[in-house]
Amino acid sequence: MYSHPKIVLTEFVIKMVNSVVFKLVMNMKMFKKIISLILCLTLIFCFCSCNKDDDTIEVTENPIPVITEEVDVNHVKDFEEKKPQNSQIGVTVDNWLKIISIGERDNVLSVFVRNTSDKDIQYALLTVKVGDGRAEFPISTLTAGASATLRCKNGYVYNENEDYYSWQITDKIEFEKPLSWQPDVFEVEGVDGYISIKNISKKDVDGVIYIYYKNVTDGIYDDGVTYRATVNGLKKGEKKQIRTQHYMKDSSRIMFVEYAK
Repeated sequence: MYSHPKIVLTEFVIKMVNSVVFKLVMNMKMFKKIISLILCLTLIFCFCSCNKDDDTIEVTENPIPVITEEVDVNHVKDFEEKKPQNSQIGVTVDNWLKIISIGERDNVLSVFVRNTSDKDIQYALLTVKVGDGRAEFPISTLTAGASATLRCKNGYVYNENEDYYSWQITDKIEFEKPLSWQPDVFEVEGVDGYISIKNISKKDVDGVIYIYYKNVTDGIYDDGVTYRATVNGLKKGEKKQIRTQHYMKDSSRIMFVEYAK
């Protein structure tokens, strides 16, 4: 069958146009897919970045150097372990404080203990029967899992002929909140004999600021004592240095900061 040349040319042109349009449409679809993929990847990246930032903030909110390892009493240089007969050793008092050892420190009756609970203890008084009286060992800021040496505070010395038994805990107070340096408000650091604190917030702090710290010997808290340094307010951006008698850079640990909000 004969076809006119113009008709043939017209059909050819139409096919070419349809082909170009089809390719353009396909390219547009592919372009949309690529754009959609890029947007999805961007959203995923942003989400991951946000999560990463959140993790960083969460870690720095409570930079408290908690001691949790179980230290062998024989590795504590300043504690001289004794082995009195018929005494209670290895018992856990009040379901949280384990009596690991009895001994001497600086020629004073002392005990080596560990907080076996998951609670940070703000204060407690440990006592043990000695003859007709009771030896007293105050405890302050003993964090969960940490060990400490406690020295007797009411005059008792170690007696090898004495039996130490009937341990008791009284006046126990737990921290209501996790210990914190308040890192969104303060920068805190220390050197031998001094602690410095800076107000990094956007508001003045008018009240008294309390900085609590403890000393550490051979991986355990040194005695039941928690020391405190104070600052009478800080303007925003202001930094102050406090002279302290007991703070040493290599052996002291800042435990928490408190102030009136």
